[in-house]
Amino acid sequence: MNFQLMPDTSPNVLLVEDSLVEMAIIKKILEDNGIHVVGTAMNGVEALKKIPLLNPDVICTDYHMPEMDGMELTKQVMEKYPRPILVLSISAQPYQVHNIMNILKAGALDVMAKPLPHSGGVVCTDAKLLVEKIRILAGVKIISNHKKKATQAENSVRAMSNDALKVPQIIGIGSSTGGPQALLKILSELPEDFSIPIVCVQHISAGFLPGFVEWLNDNARLSVVAAEAGMTPHGGYVYVAPESQHLILDSDKRFKLLPADVGDIYLPSVDCLFTSLANVYHDACVGVVLSGMGCDGSQGVVAIHAHGGLTMAQDEESSVIFGMPKSAIETGAVTTVLPLHSISERLIKLQGQTVE
Repeated sequence: MNFQLMPDTSPNVLLVEDSLVEMAIIKKILEDNGIHVVGTAMNGVEALKKIPLLNPDVICTDYHMPEMDGMELTKQVMEKYPRPILVLSISAQPYQVHNIMNILKAGALDVMAKPLPHSGGVVCTDAKLLVEKIRILAGVKIISNHKKKATQAENSVRAMSNDALKVPQIIGIGSSTGGPQALLKILSELPEDFSIPIVCVQHISAGFLPGFVEWLNDNARLSVVAAEAGMTPHGGYVYVAPESQHLILDSDKRFKLLPADVGDIYLPSVDCLFTSLANVYHDACVGVVLSGMGCDGSQGVVAIHAHGGLTMAQDEESSVIFGMPKSAIETGAVTTVLPLHSISERLIKLQGQTVE
């Protein structure tokens, strides 16, 4: 399923919540900030009946509900009436990351902890974040008219023999919205003896990194760990950048953590990682840009390409949000554009293995 950012307008939201009190609080938050709640539903069954009638821009749903919960609702919406979904739940705390990742895997675009009232009925400080998320998701429009066919870049890759591919020393992957699902698919398809170290930058909410690493580790044959300063990357491992610092490789090929500079938009930054890979590994590195909003990674692929390294981007058809890959491709420095299902195959070929 593919999405494309659209101009910012006043969003129409269908609010799905089984608690009348919490529904009233959330509705007030949204409407006080210019977001139109076009309808409400008490559970997934009721919501599915209203979606074709109300045609909301975004569905904001609870997770735990009678008759049909948020997980099943998400699956059915993405099958019948695909559109952006925000899951708003008390079960979306950092220590409950498996709930979060599974709902994202089902098709939701974002998840956040449910805002609850303070004493006295004043809404909590999460209100601003909720409104921001709704506005961002409302700017995402589904594209459903793509034909599923191999791109010219994919055909050229398939025509290349393994002998023509230089075995890199390191692979960098950058992603944002839609990235957890994409990373999960790629890592779950790589063999346990995959010999090239992988370093990932995933834009993720504060507090969720430990659970995210655990979730990936549970579903991958490689060992997934949080990157720490002083570590040397080794084959068989996937290293995930920390939440609040930039991750780079120094001249000794050890991880180094850097604080944010004034004006940094992305933290951690794909550009910072990729540029360091280019400076340290030159033509023996790979940069892969996956689904995400924004342009992080574009400068990084330019640096890798300039040093002779291989650069890849996820194609539009398989991206949840095509912003980051599109921005990278438009630099002219991306050497290969692939659908998600072909990226792991391509990486396996880089180390000269036969794809099963």
